[in-house]
Amino acid sequence: MVEVVKSTFAEQYPLIIEAIKDCDFIALDTEFTGLSVDSEMKPSLFDDGALRYQKLRETASKITMCQLGLSIFSKTSKDNQYEAKTFNFYLYPCSGYGPVDSRFVCQASSLKFLCRYDFDFNKFIYEGVSYVNEVEEKQIRDHIDVASRIGLERDIDENALQKICSIVANWIVNSEEEVKKLQKEDMEKIPTFLLNCELRTRFPNIRTTVNKIEKCIEIKKVSAEERLDLETTEVEDEKLYQQNTIEKCLGFARIFRIMKQYKKGLESTELLQFTSLGQVYTDLESDVGRDLVIHPPTVVHAEGFDRYHNKMVVHEAGFDAYMCGFVFLRIAHILTFKDTPSTDVIPCMFRRYLQSLDDYVNKINVIRASVNNINIGGNDDVSTRPELLYVRSSMLKYKLNIDQF
Repeated sequence: MVEVVKSTFAEQYPLIIEAIKDCDFIALDTEFTGLSVDSEMKPSLFDDGALRYQKLRETASKITMCQLGLSIFSKTSKDNQYEAKTFNFYLYPCSGYGPVDSRFVCQASSLKFLCRYDFDFNKFIYEGVSYVNEVEEKQIRDHIDVASRIGLERDIDENALQKICSIVANWIVNSEEEVKKLQKEDMEKIPTFLLNCELRTRFPNIRTTVNKIEKCIEIKKVSAEERLDLETTEVEDEKLYQQNTIEKCLGFARIFRIMKQYKKGLESTELLQFTSLGQVYTDLESDVGRDLVIHPPTVVHAEGFDRYHNKMVVHEAGFDAYMCGFVFLRIAHILTFKDTPSTDVIPCMFRRYLQSLDDYVNKINVIRASVNNINIGGNDDVSTRPELLYVRSSMLKYKLNIDQF
């Protein structure tokens, strides 16, 4: 497993993209700050597909993802062997750029659950990789465009900003130095892009540039004519810097777009909610499980991704994603050869598994509902479950409530 946080995302991004491009399928798991926002959104035995989807969508819009696991599986040159590259992301919604400032609900029981499995809340808040949806991305682009032309409408510490501007003004008037550098510790935690734009707007006789190597803002005294010439020649650099800022805000959304672009098969832990995923994984991974399946595909962790080798780290999103992919591969093998004589079972390519799974494409398993699954690629199957249930308590004095179902 490779852990991915804000400070390592840019470094790990090319490795993740390369793994996605070359893989056969991807398994995914998520951890959230809650499961249900109110009693009306609680799953019911009488939910049909549309109602359950509406409840899930409403809940997902009010809570937030705090961790996401991607386990990326590729067939190796060895017969019947797959290699898994697993990434565990800490995520935190983008904020601080114009109107984009996410609000989300935390459910006490969900946070207790995360604590029980050693979730690192400091990494979630301080080092979570940013992400936005398409609406928020447009708001950020519009905000940056306006900021570059007419100044900023922002949510920052105005006192801190004024302190920095006073330092710059004093330097312009009293110092003979032609260049001044604002180091990271001098920026009072104001985002570099916002501070850079503000300084350019307030002081017409300076030119500012962002030094990415030294991680500072360089300020140079120039005449109005010199500044105009510099701005004319630096238009492309400014556009590139704005694009880099947008990509930083997009964060993990860039990964999802790559998965969409390359149309890789995506499996979620929702696939196996009918029972404990950990129990299914343990059973299939055991000697008994291997003996029950003829020529099962084997899975190894790629070099440098061995945190989960012979180790169970349940409810860490990366490990749950890996378990999901492992179990999916074994079940695909079982379904492919379920009606085949044992003497004819052979190792096969992944595309043969896909052919055997056509009936399950775009279907999401649903528990405690009137349907078995939600079909996001077409019409839901007709429910075969009874419309009415007669339930009686075994304790005569105990009164049942419909909300329990």
